[in-house]
Amino acid sequence: MRHRKRRTRLSMMGARRNATLKNMVKSLIIHQRIETILARAKEARRVAEPLITLSKTDTVAARQKAFSVLTDRDLVSKLFKEIAPLFKNRTSGYTRIIPLGFRRGDGATMAILELTEKTIVEKKPKKEKKAKAAEAKPEIAKEPGAGSHEEPRKPAAKEARKEEPKPKHRPTLEEEKRHEKGKSEEKKMSDQKGFMKNIRGLFRKRGDR
Repeated sequence: MRHRKRRTRLSMMGARRNATLKNMVKSLIIHQRIETILARAKEARRVAEPLITLSKTDTVAARQKAFSVLTDRDLVSKLFKEIAPLFKNRTSGYTRIIPLGFRRGDGATMAILELTEKTIVEKKPKKEKKAKAAEAKPEIAKEPGAGSHEEPRKPAAKEARKEEPKPKHRPTLEEEKRHEKGKSEEKKMSDQKGFMKNIRGLFRKRGDR
């Protein structure tokens, strides 16, 4: 008999479904608030609430059971030390689901899954952080003539780089072929001139020699 054995498959195989729900519970413990599909939020709630109930009794066995789901010692310690004290006056209702509406792409119903009790984290404004950083590292004014043993920077290197002639444009393959063809033609012309000179010497008269 399958009494009270309802399970939504979420269009996934068993291993993938379990891994997805575990990752969602981990994110819920870290961020205390996640946004997901309504069906997944309901299933993740069924995993998260028994974990919070388990964390109220801080024993080795309870930590081992929590570790079998979270598989992370830091998250287990956060669950028992930070989140469990928030719900010491509650026996149930550790999470709430807030519907958001339909997703624009596929029309899926979106929802927020969050803890009913949260730790308040104060965010400091950026201006105060910058002011404290400036106070922590004050600027040290150097006396005139101090640090004379240090050699001054030489900007000549940059100027020398600027004055260096830029390499010419590399000739293309067609230009190289034309250059080689022109050389071969010049060589042929020079060979022809020498050949004609020898022929003229043969036909000269004896008196001309």
